[in-house]
Order: sequence, then C-alpha cells, then structure tokens
Amino acid sequence: MQGQRMRLKKSRTAAEEELAALQNEGHQVLDHIRQDYERKRRSGEFQATRDVGVYRQAVSQWIQRAVIGLLEIFPTELEANTFRNASNTNTTYAHGENADYGGLRNRVLDLIGALDHIVTTKLERYTDLPIKDRLYIEDIDSFRKVRDVNPHMVAHFLDNGYLQILEDNVQRYLEDILGVSFHQKDWPGEINDLYATTLLVNSQRVATAFLLKGRGLQRHELRIADCGKNGDQLVRLFDSPAELFVIQFVGIVDQMVIKDVEGKVAARKAASKPTWFMIVDGQDTARILYAYGKLSSIN
Repeated sequence: MQGQRMRLKKSRTAAEEELAALQNEGHQVLDHIRQDYERKRRSGEFQATRDVGVYRQAVSQWIQRAVIGLLEIFPTELEANTFRNASNTNTTYAHGENADYGGLRNRVLDLIGALDHIVTTKLERYTDLPIKDRLYIEDIDSFRKVRDVNPHMVAHFLDNGYLQILEDNVQRYLEDILGVSFHQKDWPGEINDLYATTLLVNSQRVATAFLLKGRGLQRHELRIADCGKNGDQLVRLFDSPAELFVIQFVGIVDQMVIKDVEGKVAARKAASKPTWFMIVDGQDTARILYAYGKLSSIN
C-alpha cells in the first residue's frame, strides 16, 4: 500500500461518492430551472431579469458547495480552480430574453462536465492510502455496509460489550464477507487465525492477518496473557506476510494489548515495512456481522 503520489484528504471511495453526489445535484439544479423556465414561458409569466436572477442564485449556491467539496477531497486548490474555470464547450443558441437563460443552462452543463472530467481523470493522480497506523472498521471498503450501522443498533446483542459467539463462527462469517474460499483450521502452531488477500482498503487489496478470539476465552476482556504464552500469538501474528494486522475479540480489548500491538507496528515501520493495525472488539464485531446479515444465526 505504498505510493509517492500526493494524498487525497479522504478515502477514494468517499471521494467518488461525494463527487457523484455533486454531479447529481448539478443535474437537479439544471432540471429545476429548465422546468421552471418552460412552465413560465408557456404561461407567459417568464421575466428574464427576475427569473434568471433566481436561477443564477441557485446555480451559484451549487457551485459554492461543489468548490467546498473539492477542497475537502483534494490536497490542493487545483481541482477546485479547474472546476470554477471550466471551458465553455456548450454553444448558446437562444436569443433575446432567452439568451441569459440559455447561457446559464450551458454554463451548468460545462461545470457538470468539468466534475465528470475530474472524476474520470484527476482522481488517478492521487493516492488515498492511510497515514494513520490504526484503522477502524469504517475505513475498510470490504466492510462498507458497517458505516450504516451505529452502536445503538447492535446494543441488544451485547452483554456489557460482550458478544456470545464462537471463534470458528466469527472466522466463517468473515471468510464469507471477504470472499475467502479456504477455511483455515485452528492449530497450535499457526501464525494467524485467518489470512486474506481480498480485503480492500481505499479500493486496493491489502494482505491481512487476523488473530481471532471468541467466547471460548470465557472472559469479557482480552489481555496479553490470553494471547498465548507471554503473548506469543501476537508475535507470530506479526510474522505473517501481511500489511494489515487485525486483533478481533468478542468483548473488550485491554489497552495493554493495544499498546503491545502499537509497539510491533512501530518496529515494522522502522524496518520500512508498510504496516497498519485494527482492533475489532465485541461491539465492532457485532456491527460487522449485523451489517452483513449474520447476527440472526450466531451461536
């Protein structure tokens, strides 16, 4: 997940969604003023000075929102300036009192075209790989449905943050969500519980190693002592040929586990190895499973 290109301010997926929304809003503004114009022309109510002024205000407000959106996505003002200064490619054929309306309509078409050009050609110039070491489930494209599931929606599945579910079932559900066709059986010398190369972060596949802990631990908090002798499961996990390392537990993950993982991530980064980590506790486990229709059959 390395790259030398300039970095987007947000994920590529989010950027594409927001740019598409801005394009759609431009079409909606255009449809609104076109319908209003045609209705008033038919009824003889159209007054160029008054009505085109209203249309210009609506277009100006959309342009302002689009510029703000572009500035929140891209690292420089280049794309915002490209949008604002879009070339006039549409020809105005209207005359007389229709000229101002026709020119405004074509200006909106030019600006919508500029946004489309930015989406299809400009995004490729940038990377959106994460700077932060720690990722969260909302950052994972492969878990994108979880963005619509807030903690309150799964609260009734949890007992003080604890989700009653077997480790093997968590593994099978994750395999299904991530499209992993091979079920890795649990054995004492394994370096990870689940290994996937199908997980997507910012539209890119990322080799990912999981350490999974289910209700078999029989405690509500995961401690280093619960991760093998002297935490050797964590040591082996970071020996996996991966860039993203995930510690999943059906309850609370002790802060000392997180600090230990942070130290291992820092050591890998010091050795110039791209490394990220993610902690998935009981609540986040429930949110993922709920988002993908798995909670109704947990055991």
